[in-house]
Amino acid sequence: MKKFIKAALMVCLSIIMMMPTMAFAADENVPEWEDLPLTQEEFDNIISPYEVNTENMRTSGLITIYGIALQRNGSNINIAGKTYCNADVVKCGFTVIKIERRISQYSSWTDYTTYEDLYNDSAAYFLSKTIYAPTGYQYRATCTHYAKKSLLSTEKINNTSNIV
Repeated sequence: MKKFIKAALMVCLSIIMMMPTMAFAADENVPEWEDLPLTQEEFDNIISPYEVNTENMRTSGLITIYGIALQRNGSNINIAGKTYCNADVVKCGFTVIKIERRISQYSSWTDYTTYEDLYNDSAAYFLSKTIYAPTGYQYRATCTHYAKKSLLSTEKINNTSNIV
């Protein structure tokens, strides 16, 4: 009888040990971004060093100019992004923008916040936002520029910003 109880307990403990458990990290507030009112000159000063012109590249030609850049402003980060498409497109913008951070150049990037489906029904999308970003980290943005001409004609280009 003792062998049976011992075996039953071992089976129960084995089953409990194999059950997956969830570990929850401390819930950090997700930063909200706000519109950043910029003049055209200020916007161009931020993004112009990071723009890419696709005229001489092997692309489908839907996205003609694109770029994303960050600029540190005290405890905030200014985000400037551009997706400029040819006149035939019906949707233009970003499918996803991730703000990532790391402690030093020797550590890996971790997601700070993510924004999805930022586009409009025209041939250009300009993004100018600001977000609270605690000091002591390096930040960058990764994004996917998006253009859609028709159901069968779309273009996506992955891009990474400068590091601030």
